[in-house]
Parts: sequence; C-alpha cells; structure tokens
Amino acid sequence: MDFSNIATYLWIALGMLVLGSIYLIVEGYRVHKLFAESIVGRLVKILVVVLLIELYSLGIVCYAFLTFYERGALVLLPIVLLWIVSLGFAIYGVRAAKQEVAKLVR
Repeated sequence: MDFSNIATYLWIALGMLVLGSIYLIVEGYRVHKLFAESIVGRLVKILVVVLLIELYSLGIVCYAFLTFYERGALVLLPIVLLWIVSLGFAIYGVRAAKQEVAKLVR
C-alpha cells in the first residue's frame, strides 16, 4: 500500500482542522463577547478551549507518530476523521448557541 497518499490526506485534513479551528475561535469569541456573564458565554468559552487543546495535543502526538513510523497513517486516518467530526459538532454547537441567544435577546 502506498502510504505517501494517506499521509497527503492527513496533511489535507490537518489544514481543514486549522481552518475550522480559526472559524471556531472567531465564532466562539463573538458568542462569548455578547454573553460573557451568562452561562451560554461561559460554556462556549469552555467548549472552544477544551476542544482546541484536545485537537492540537493529539495532533502533535500524531505528527510525531507519522514522523517515526510511516505506516502509522493507517492508524491515524480514523482518528483524524473523528477530529473533523468533533470540530464540526463544536462549530454547530457554537452557532446554535449564538442563534438561540440571539432569539432570546430580541
């Protein structure tokens, strides 16, 4: 099996995670800025911080694993896919919280 192709997909997924993280930080900051003193603002802040710490901690471990063991891409591919799914859920949760709070303010 050609492991360089899988590694390429992992690098593409890493780029998606970085872009998604930037979006998550921006949206999370907007929600937190609007409702910093409410439970929604605090929960959004906690969600964003914890998710990003988990994503990038595991990302560093995966990068080291790929560096030392090229066939590790087969192990890491499902993990990276789960990262993308969890990032999607976090983005969805932050956007839903922002919309919900916006409805309450009106």
